Amino acid sequence: MSFSCALTGHRVLPKDFNEKKLSEELELLIISGYTYFYCGMAEGFDLRALKVLIDLKKQYSIKIEACVPYRGQEKKFSAEMKTLYKSLINACDERTVFFEKYTDGCYLLRNRYMVEKSDCVYAYCTRETGGTAYTVRYAKSKGKSIVRALL
Repeated sequence: MSFSCALTGHRVLPKDFNEKKLSEELELLIISGYTYFYCGMAEGFDLRALKVLIDLKKQYSIKIEACVPYRGQEKKFSAEMKTLYKSLINACDERTVFFEKYTDGCYLLRNRYMVEKSDCVYAYCTRETGGTAYTVRYAKSKGKSIVRALL
C-alpha cells in the first residue's frame, strides 16, 4: 500500500536546524509506505525537505510534486535560494502552478490542495500562528494524520 504526504514548515529556520535528523525522519516515512510527497516550494523548511527527498530518491522509488502558489514565487528569494529552487523544481516529478501571478489567497489554496491530496502532513511547526500552524489545524480538521518533525 502506498501513501502520500504533504510537507509544511516555517520559512525561517533556527541556526541549529538538523538536516541529518530531517533526512532520518523522511526516510522513516518512506519506509512506512509514503511514496508521494507534496512540497509547497517556499524558502526554509520546504526547500530543505525537498533537497533531502531528492537525495533519498536515489535509493527509493518516490515521487515529488512541486506545488507552486504562483509563477515566479522564487523571484524574491535570495540569489542562493533562487539557484537551489531552480535545481530542485527541475528534479520534481510533477509541477502544479496555481496562479500565473501573485493573488490573495494563493498560499492558502496551495496549502489546502496539498492537505486534501495527502494522507499525512509532515510538519515543522514551532508556533501557533502563521501559515504552517494554519495548515496543521486545517489538516486536523480534515482528519489527516500529522507527523511533527522532531528536529
